[in-house]
This record gives sequence, structure tokens and C-alpha cells, in this order.
Amino acid sequence: MKTCFFSSDGLFKKSLVAATALALSACSLVKYQPLETISEVDLNSGYRFQTALDHKRDSGTSDMMVILMFSGGGTRAAALGYGVLEELERQKIWMNGKETRLIDQIDLVYGVSGGSVLAVYFSLYGADTIPSFEQRFLKQNFQRQVAKQVFSFANLPRLSSPEFGRGDLLQEQFESGLFRDATFGDLAARRKGPFAVISATDMSQGRRLDFTQEYFDAMCLNLSDLPLARAVAASSAVPLLFAPVTLNNNGGNCGYTLPVQIRQAAEQAAADHNRLQSQTQREISSSFKTYEDPNRRYIHLLDGGLTDKLGLRSLLDGTEVYSGNSVYRQFSEGKVNKVVIINVNAQNQIDTHIDKSAAVPGVSEVLNAIINIPIDQYSQESLRRFRAFVDYWNEQARARVGGHEVNMFFVSLNLRDLPESQLRENTLNTPTSFYLPHYRVDDPKQAAGVLMRQSGEYKRLLNALAAPAAAPEATAGALWFVGEGPLPKPDADAAQPHELFEQVETVQ
Repeated sequence: MKTCFFSSDGLFKKSLVAATALALSACSLVKYQPLETISEVDLNSGYRFQTALDHKRDSGTSDMMVILMFSGGGTRAAALGYGVLEELERQKIWMNGKETRLIDQIDLVYGVSGGSVLAVYFSLYGADTIPSFEQRFLKQNFQRQVAKQVFSFANLPRLSSPEFGRGDLLQEQFESGLFRDATFGDLAARRKGPFAVISATDMSQGRRLDFTQEYFDAMCLNLSDLPLARAVAASSAVPLLFAPVTLNNNGGNCGYTLPVQIRQAAEQAAADHNRLQSQTQREISSSFKTYEDPNRRYIHLLDGGLTDKLGLRSLLDGTEVYSGNSVYRQFSEGKVNKVVIINVNAQNQIDTHIDKSAAVPGVSEVLNAIINIPIDQYSQESLRRFRAFVDYWNEQARARVGGHEVNMFFVSLNLRDLPESQLRENTLNTPTSFYLPHYRVDDPKQAAGVLMRQSGEYKRLLNALAAPAAAPEATAGALWFVGEGPLPKPDADAAQPHELFEQVETVQ
């Protein structure tokens, strides 16, 4: 019996050693999957922002451009954004002789971090996002599912690999729960919703990277090959909680050149350092050129909220990276006479519990301050700049766009603007994570309705869309809109939208 015991023990040890050796050998085989490289840039293919603008211009289906932005904030942000979509689905309008819903008029959706989950899902499935997203994400304990994978014994060999981390497990969870094997190529070919722009943070440069082919041209990569789940995982890779997500870089090997307007602006900036817009374009130019560095063979990406928590920077920089003329033509040719921007901000309550005690704040409080203070201040600065831009446009500059009026509506929905109530307390004290208890999922959704109904700018939009007396009688709860007829021909000397933003920067 004793001999048998030692024999079994010896066999167990040998088996354990063999299994460990096998696991360690497998580590070298576990790595991220590099993206397909390109040998030349094709401006007519791929998942391009430019293509979305051209389609909007050529379709002529609406004289209104609607842009939706989902901020970071985990499942709380996704639930708040989902509540906004529910409100837009219920809002009926009359356009081109038939009834439609406001949700169907959204052209662009931006998302970062937790907001990127909803943005990509909405882009892929359109209005079918309701109610499937709630069942497949909001009411799932996504955080626990990821944690189970992180601490699973079966995943230890993979996590021991230097080229595989918790960010890759996050991608796999997004694949199994939401996106399957869908890629940006699928999004370009068969999306049912608006064009989505999500972003992550380039870890070594501290700059935002948008998941559009315009950005990936600089890396000489084919974005169509990238799984949606990997992009969302990169945008949601909160530092320390998740490892960065890695991309290969092939920059400098496809004949890429900067967009014309950026090259010209960089040259102007060299001669005139006081021209603010040129300085901005020079910074963007410098950022793109870093991908041509042969020493940057890999790009490591972190949470997009580190550089653009509200999604506003992506829009502000959009006319610099993409062709500003395309945006301009939408206005100057009379294609668009209303621009609607809905910013959904899920920023929660400022924690003041440390102010109630003389005790020195602990490591966790200091770490939270180090991460959150710069992000929150940068977000507020972006919001102030954007408000100034909208005010300047509406008060002074709109008549200069093609000789006809283009109204801009900026609907800012911020959880901190909720009226004092139990709903406000519950929602603002919801932690940032990838899980909401079932009884808390409805709070952000309900908050979305409250914020939209109290928004003066949203009311102004609805009034602008209200039907004239000659319009068909609206059904109960519906809002009707009738086209306003042909617009004057564009003025060749009219200012372009990005020039208007330059002017508001200058006067501040």
C-alpha cells in the first residue's frame, strides 16, 4: 500500500511536470493576430469616414445631419445611451412625404470606452439594437464573465504569453456575447445603422486613434480585416484593469501621404505660428508621421476615454483628418440645412467623501485622482470649446455657408444635470464597471428620458422640425416635418465649416 502510494504520487508529479512543460511551450504559440498589410492606399475602398459623407451627400434622403456621441462610463454609459436611442425611436417625424422615426435619421455615431460598445452595436444592427442590446449586454453580468476567463486555469498558459493579455480576453468576451466574428469589412458592407467612429489611445504617443481607414492608411494596414470586438476591447481597455491591446504597424510601406489640407496647413503653420488652426493641423500631421517610424513595429492601445472621454475631440478634429470639403459641400450645395449633435455624457458623481475627514487619502484615492482629474478637466475644456463653436456658428456665421442658413443644434445630455431626486442619486452613484444589477439598469434609461425632455436645445430642435399649418394632421404623440423647398445656390466665397471653428478659437 505504501509503495503504491509513492508510485501514484510519482506518476502525478511526472504528469504535472509534463503538463507544465506543455503549457509553457504553448505560451510561445499564443499571440495576437496581426492585421493584413496594404502595399498601396486605395481611397475608394475600406471603412472610410469619407465614404459615409459622400453617401450622405449623394443620397439626398434628408436635409438634416444627425450626429450622436456616447461617452465613456462602462455599462452605465451604455445604458444611458441606450435610453437615448429608445427616446429617438419613439420620436416620430414627417420627412419627404412619409412618416419616419428620429432614430432612423442618425448619420454618425461616436463612442469611446463603454460608449464604444453601444456605438458599434448600433452601427451594425441599426434600430434592431432595441431591444436586443439590453438583453445581450445591459442585463448580463459582463464583468463577471470576463473575470471568470481571467482567473480560469485553462487560460493561465495563454496569459503567461508575453503577446497575450487580459485585453485579448476582453475581445473574446465581446465576440462571444455581442459581435461574433464581424469585422470592419462587414460593417462597411452590411451595417444597418449609422457610420460609427470609435477611438482608443495610442499608449506611447498619448494620442487618440480612430478606427477608420483614414487612420489605418498611415499604418499601411487594412482595417477591414480587424474584428469589431478587438476595436471595442481596445477602446475599453481601462489601465491596470485590462492589458493594452496590440496592433502591428506597417507604416512607411504603402506610399501613404498626408491629406492635402493637413500638408498645406502644416506649411502655413511653419510661417505663421499665431494661426491656431494651422497649429492644430501641424500637431495632427506630426501624430500621423510617427507611424512611419521603423522602430514602431507595434502599436499598443488603451482606453479611448484617456484622450477623448466625450467623443467631442474626434468630431472637432474630423475636418482636419478627413476631407473638410466633403463636410462643406453638404452645406454649400443645400444638401443639409440642420446639423444636430447629441452628446450623451455619463460622467458620474464627484466623490467628496475624503473631504469629510482629516485623514490622509489612501493609495486608491490618490490613484483615482491621478487618472480622473486630467480626464475630467480635458473633457470640460472640450465641452466649453464646442459650446463656443456652436454659439458662434448660430449667432454670426451660419448665413455665410453657401449663402443660406444652416442651423446647428447641440443637445448636451449630462447625468449631473438631472434634477434633485432619488433617480439622480442612484444614477450618479452607479460605479463605472461592466455590470449593473437588474434593478439598476432602468435608472440610466429613465434618466435619458428626463434629460431629453428638460433640454432646451432638444425642444428647440423639435420646434424647428414642427410641421407648418398645411402639413397632414399628426397622429397622437407624433411630430411632423415637411421639406422647406429649394435653397439658394451656394456662394463660392462662403467660409468653410473648419474655418468657422478657427475663428471661434481665435476670438476666445
